[in-house]
Amino acid sequence: MNAKTKMKLKNNLIGYALLTPFLIGLIFFTIYPLGLALFQSFFRDYNPLDGFDWTAFGLDNYKRALTDKWVLDSMKLTLTYAVITIPMNLVISFFLSYLLTRGLKGSKAFRIIVYLPALIPGVVGASIYKYIFNSNDYGLLNSILISMNKTPSKFLEAKEQAVALWSFIATGFFSFGCSSPMWIAGFNSVQKDVYEAAMLDGSTAANTLFKITIPLMGKFIFFQLLGSLIGTLQIGESVLMLSPGGGYNGNLNFYGLLIYNQTTGSGGFNYGFASALSYLLFIVIGALSAVTFRANKKIYYED
Repeated sequence: MNAKTKMKLKNNLIGYALLTPFLIGLIFFTIYPLGLALFQSFFRDYNPLDGFDWTAFGLDNYKRALTDKWVLDSMKLTLTYAVITIPMNLVISFFLSYLLTRGLKGSKAFRIIVYLPALIPGVVGASIYKYIFNSNDYGLLNSILISMNKTPSKFLEAKEQAVALWSFIATGFFSFGCSSPMWIAGFNSVQKDVYEAAMLDGSTAANTLFKITIPLMGKFIFFQLLGSLIGTLQIGESVLMLSPGGGYNGNLNFYGLLIYNQTTGSGGFNYGFASALSYLLFIVIGALSAVTFRANKKIYYED
């Protein structure tokens, strides 16, 4: 073995040694759990405490997931929430960030204020919203309604699903600025001479925005859309902290919360069914992501 080969082997060994912690984490905390969940999903009513029952092996969990009314209602609720919130979040956060890059007076201080909710831990934020939307008389909004001689509302625990859903959507109103750093980076990436040329041509502010800025922001819009799509379809943690039971009669029983509850006592520790639900969600997110990527390839971006 010559000196060159020894040096190459040494460099490779150093590289693999540095990668070892990552590879261990990838295998034991990503690949192994994914494989185990897939395996569990084929066992009907699988409970880790009872072990695997090979007589229950099959596609029963998947058949149940596609026919169970409780699951279908949860899917419908999650998709409805996604259809409402994804466009709303994209549009509001986009234009909010756009205003922050216009050089308006106080915009730098306002950038900090807008982004502050992203720095608040989820548990703390949930506690604040829980107090604001508390269904009892001492909740902030109900206290205001009572002081105005109005009938208090149950908000998240309302019998009407529309009221519960919009109350939950309202808890995300202060998070529009969380994506502002990415948007602002995108706006700053547009070359100034493009705007100067448009100004010389007599382009109005509206024409510049819709015919220059938005088309040149296509890559950033795609990234934000994809991230919102993946995150929204997995929604569950926030509603778990606000309404663990999923609201009145499952009005807020989002798909992510449904999966979680299957692994607790209320769901009978049914890890098999929870795994099947998880993989169905994985398939849906993968399919929608593929469609989004395919649509993005058909858009021409001027570099």
